[in-house]
Amino acid sequence: MKIIALPELCVRPHGASCRRCALACPVDAISFPDDASAPVVDEERCTKCGICMGVCDAFTSSTTNTRRLYEHLRRVAMRGEIVYLTCKENIFPGFKPAENVTVLPCLACIPPELWTLLLAENIPLCVACDLHYCEDCDIAPERGQMLYTHAMDLAQEWTGREIRYDREIPERQSKADMALERYGRREAFGSLKNDALDVVSGRRSLKSSDALKEMYRTRERRRMQEKLKLRDGEIVNPHADAGRTKRIMMPRRRMLLESIVAEGSIEDAVSLTISATDAHACIENHDCVKVCATGARSISPETGDLDFDPKYCIGCGACVNACAMGAISLETVSARTFGLSDESQTELT
Repeated sequence: MKIIALPELCVRPHGASCRRCALACPVDAISFPDDASAPVVDEERCTKCGICMGVCDAFTSSTTNTRRLYEHLRRVAMRGEIVYLTCKENIFPGFKPAENVTVLPCLACIPPELWTLLLAENIPLCVACDLHYCEDCDIAPERGQMLYTHAMDLAQEWTGREIRYDREIPERQSKADMALERYGRREAFGSLKNDALDVVSGRRSLKSSDALKEMYRTRERRRMQEKLKLRDGEIVNPHADAGRTKRIMMPRRRMLLESIVAEGSIEDAVSLTISATDAHACIENHDCVKVCATGARSISPETGDLDFDPKYCIGCGACVNACAMGAISLETVSARTFGLSDESQTELT
């Protein structure tokens, strides 16, 4: 595993003064060559805890990212199992966790938006670990427990749903032991016999078809995108430089939007920071558009005027620094400003 910084998702080169990743890193392995540069990871100092992935979209690992982790946890839930999460510090040599246990370098690598999405979709979550191990953890000393408990508390506050705790990590069992535990000896042998007949007849492949599950996931993802009405990538725009406008939906914001689509009642509970424009002070020289990392601020393809889509704004502050007229500020709003429930209501009527 290797921690990777993605410059294209960092807001610093656009003029923001963000240092969240460096402040969160428990071993000071993240630095910036200059004020306008993307972060650099010192591989010798990095413990690969993944905390930077939990606080910033610009970080990923060579083995996974937040989207892949979400898909994996969702597949576990689709099998009808409780989704257990733990960290490497709680896994001892020789111990084999059950298949529904996901072992992470540190729980702080999960951002609040991912916890929120999982809870909004009613996925049963259980953190299985001994919190005493966090006190002398070598991977994420001091900050790991503080950050992951904050992320979990925030997700529970937003959704009104609960993440369970357990000090015992489920251990892997053989299929025979699982059948004996569930059915008893006579019923277990009958179950194993039926399983064997299913394999021979081909019925097993229909019962547990990964391709079928993937089809349902793809169909659900398509419906989700239709509800969100996102326009990512390059958009033809005759009023913009080079005739195109580019928009990037940050991974954590996408998860938050998907959470609201899955459970609209959380809109008022979710608070976030976005930019706001004083129309009286704005002279529309579009300096804010030039520095916007996500395309939340753009030039309208229809009118050529300043356009703003709050769904894409992550409150990085680059536009505030770029505006010579002081017409832009950051404000705290609820997720209702995205208007997702209004869109859904319009579709229904």
